[in-house]
Amino acid sequence: MNARILKLVPVSLLIGAVALLAGCKKNEGSTPPSPGTGGTAGSRGSAGIVSAEKNSFSQVTGKLDKGGSFYLYLSTEQALSSLSKTIGTYSNMFSQMPAAQEMGAGNVARIFQVVGGLIKDSGVEHISGFGASSIAREPGFYYSKMIVHHYEGQADGAMWSAFGKEAHSLKELDLLPENTAFAVYADLDVPLVWKTVESELKQLHLPEVDQALAAFPEQFKSRTGMSLDDLLGSLGGGYGVILTLDESKQVTVPLGVSTMQIPDPGLAIFFKVKNDAIYTRVDQLTTGNPLVAKMTENGMKTISLSLPLPLPISLSPTLGRIGDYLFLTSSDKLRQDILAVQTGKKSGYKSTAEFKKLSQGVPDEGNNFVLITEKLGKTVNQATEGMGVQAKNFHDMWASNANAFTYSVSVNGPEGWESFANGSQSVGSTAVVMPAVAAGGLLAAIAIPNFVRARTTSQQNACINNLRIIDAAKQQWALENHKQSSDTPTPQDLQPYMGRGIAGELPVCPADPMHTFQTSYIINNVGTMPTCKVVPATHRLP
Repeated sequence: MNARILKLVPVSLLIGAVALLAGCKKNEGSTPPSPGTGGTAGSRGSAGIVSAEKNSFSQVTGKLDKGGSFYLYLSTEQALSSLSKTIGTYSNMFSQMPAAQEMGAGNVARIFQVVGGLIKDSGVEHISGFGASSIAREPGFYYSKMIVHHYEGQADGAMWSAFGKEAHSLKELDLLPENTAFAVYADLDVPLVWKTVESELKQLHLPEVDQALAAFPEQFKSRTGMSLDDLLGSLGGGYGVILTLDESKQVTVPLGVSTMQIPDPGLAIFFKVKNDAIYTRVDQLTTGNPLVAKMTENGMKTISLSLPLPLPISLSPTLGRIGDYLFLTSSDKLRQDILAVQTGKKSGYKSTAEFKKLSQGVPDEGNNFVLITEKLGKTVNQATEGMGVQAKNFHDMWASNANAFTYSVSVNGPEGWESFANGSQSVGSTAVVMPAVAAGGLLAAIAIPNFVRARTTSQQNACINNLRIIDAAKQQWALENHKQSSDTPTPQDLQPYMGRGIAGELPVCPADPMHTFQTSYIINNVGTMPTCKVVPATHRLP
């Protein structure tokens, strides 16, 4: 992409800001019902007032749990129902801005048109409300729900179809080994997402964009040896990640002068596939590589890469197909463990008491799930102990929510997305803590760079002062000993002239980790200024 396309970025950001502002604007296109006749069931206020605007209060709150630690309903249909049209009304305003004028009014109008089209095609305008609740099953163990609602029959748009159209059995849970620490799975229609993005970009009618879109399939094929259509056609509409921690095998990870012990980790990334197109292409690319081992076992083919490195963890990346999934695992052992769980030869995480507790009231069918076990938090807490000040700060922050865990399933139903979860955190706790964390992060983002800058300036000034002392001592040595400008003194020659301590003390650069004169400075001859070895670019005499 050239500089002209890059100019789209600030305008696009401004359009995004408009979308937020538009969400706050009253929907003037609708006529509110008369008091006492409008609204929905359950929208009557405590004073007997009936909402003059239609809302989804009863539909959303009817799915939530009352009486817990958190309860929220937010109506969004008045703000979002005509968002794409509202975006268009700001086109003239932005077309007068200097950055927009460089692009031309016509291009700006097309960008607004495309953004409006993306909003409309995404289905965001159909969101009629948001709700969330949390209730404690027992102290420190919460059952939470979150709802993103649309009225029945209004499910047009990518957000209601790209991430799974109908709930299905979560067979991916049958892939999780017993020692799983973290896992996530989600439906994703990549061809639909690509088609939507491609279609909207074409609406810009910019020559550079059109050329890039036209050239992309051929560029993709030349770089991968596989056509884009073949790749998209081979994907089965889902992806996931599995992280395991084997506590039976502790590994030592070096950390500078110290080490830490952690359970042997394993990582697997998997995709649903319809055929062997991706595997076949990888097979072709690795043919003849002496580090690659290929094997067929019980009709299953695998490709493993040996890494001749002294690594503390088990690492031999392996590609293999297991049923409808293409797996890339950190080791062949992990692939075998996953296969054994799927075929019932080994018990998996679903058989554990922890999962039985976490899955109470959570649907067996859905479109995605997230699992974080207590094992992960425990490992992070243990690993960060004794690792220095920064790691201790991280440990203390994590320990405030020690051994956090959760299991959630999201379902795309006839009235929108519904999420069900059990875990150690209430939705309310997250809602309160996250702004505080964000504020702390903002303060850190401001304070840390300023602190580093101040420390760097202080070190620079101290080092330059040391260089002046060294040069003055060198000139005094030359004067008293009748030396020429080409003569170079030793550190011992200069020590009596340093004026530091009783016998003189050789200075060091404050940025020198070795903290010695020899690693900090070069004396040079009498006619040349001394120099700093540590930061020569800025620690120098004028």
